[in-house]
Formats: sequence, structure tokens, C-alpha cells
Amino acid sequence: MSIAATSRSLFRTTTGNRASRIYLAVVAAALVWAHVDAAFVAQADSSFVGIYSVAVTAPISVALLLVGAFEALPFTLLIVVCALVNAHLIGLAVRRIAAHR
Repeated sequence: MSIAATSRSLFRTTTGNRASRIYLAVVAAALVWAHVDAAFVAQADSSFVGIYSVAVTAPISVALLLVGAFEALPFTLLIVVCALVNAHLIGLAVRRIAAHR
């Protein structure tokens, strides 16, 4: 199998179903909310709005949080990677459920 075919297959599994697209939209909304809050809302203390991005990408993000990956890489990059991994797993589950119907 060529690299292009493998890439198309991965992309189709990750975004080719409604459940994965809805999940990615929820993650995107949480990330936009965190960035807007950080940029435009004046706060006396720290804001915990970024925790929602971590919560919607659990369990992958929690595992990376425990091993210290959030200190090594940018927050947004890690959330995007976790979201894509979770969306791919959702796509695999949807494919498996559809095959059993």
C-alpha cells in the first residue's frame, strides 16, 4: 500500500464519520474558548478554562499530562494530537459497529 493510500485511509477513518466530526468540533470549540479567554478576558488569577480542552481529549491527554509531555510541547499542539488520536479511535469504533449490523 502506498503512502498516499495509507494517508487517505487514516484521514477517512479519523474524519469520515459523523461521530468523529462532532467530537473534533467540540475539541475545536474548547480550544477556541481557551485562547479567547486567555487573550481577551482580564483576570486577577489564573483561568482554568484550558482544563476543558484537556478534559474533552481524555484519556490520551491525561496520560500525556502524567508523563510530563505538556511541559515539553506547546499546549495547543498536544491537544490537537490527542484529539486526532481520539477521533481516529472513534472512527475505528464506528467502523466496527457498522460492520456488525
